[in-house]
Amino acid sequence: MTTHQRPWAGFSTLEALAALVVLNLLCLGVLASQLQALQIQRDAVALQTAVALAQDLWERMHINPQAALTYQLQRGQSTTAIDCQAQACAASAWAQADLAAWQATVQLRLPGAQTQLVTNSLSQVELLLAWPVKDVSLNLISNSSSECPSGYRCWQTRWTL
Repeated sequence: MTTHQRPWAGFSTLEALAALVVLNLLCLGVLASQLQALQIQRDAVALQTAVALAQDLWERMHINPQAALTYQLQRGQSTTAIDCQAQACAASAWAQADLAAWQATVQLRLPGAQTQLVTNSLSQVELLLAWPVKDVSLNLISNSSSECPSGYRCWQTRWTL
């Protein structure tokens, strides 16, 4: 009686390990893409928040146009809150109360953010919002402003009252 010898069927251990290495490399590529997509989403949300904050400030300034030149902020400056709800306030005091409330909102929605607001005599307003970023290497929104501090992402806008 003769017996047929069957060739081995299936994968060898070496082939299986090579397939696992290729699979791991593909998974790392997918993970890197997911991380980049998450950073893009964070940048987009921060930019959307900056636009909403600028809109809020624009509305506050339009309600109180007689104090336009009072709306001034240097980067890193904080304003003291004035309670104009409990007492009568002049237009300039309302502007300071607006800035204090607005800065509190900025810190709530963009923690660690810096603001700069300049209003000139022609009622032209320039606003710079800078918020900290965790990983500078993944940021895809370019900083167009030379005034943007290192480690921050900035958004700048101008309008006329």
